[in-house]
Amino acid sequence: MLEGLEPEVQLYRYTVEQFLGMAEAGILPERGVELIEGLLVEMSPEVNNRHGETRRILAEMLLDQRHGRYAAYPSLSLRLGPRDMVDPDFVLVRLPQGDLSGEVSAADVALIIEVAGSSLDYDLREKRERYAAARIPEYWVIDLQSDLAHVFWDPRGDGYDACRVAAIGETIAPREFPDVSVDLAQVFA
Repeated sequence: MLEGLEPEVQLYRYTVEQFLGMAEAGILPERGVELIEGLLVEMSPEVNNRHGETRRILAEMLLDQRHGRYAAYPSLSLRLGPRDMVDPDFVLVRLPQGDLSGEVSAADVALIIEVAGSSLDYDLREKRERYAAARIPEYWVIDLQSDLAHVFWDPRGDGYDACRVAAIGETIAPREFPDVSVDLAQVFA
């Protein structure tokens, strides 16, 4: 090889349809791999039970307060675009006027929540950009490293125009359902 001339690296980017075909064929694990910009991204494994316990507490809080207004999914594969398929920790979906048996689209989502331990940087950067680009109206990151909630809303391009950080002792609520309260003291207990 000539000195200073290295071959150009080509990445193969998958479509959501190819990704789903691989999952259906059993090539991918059921959970733990997402498709981001056409690339397979392995998610951080849960190394302790705090992640699962936090998801359980959030599920109980949000399920108890839905009153037929939204569906709450503790895990839902969600297509964000032709090359993006994610598996958020929690999704609140507006209940449609008709049937909810079809695929949930990003336009149906009121709120996405990620519970983050070792994935905190990824969730605050890459995931936030993906969700904003898909026009997800609100995104929360439950930060298990610092016991904080990062709340983002008003998506613009690949970011959110508004954000706030909430701590233990505070209560947060989805903007679309302001009477639904999430007590962070209970979440981080």
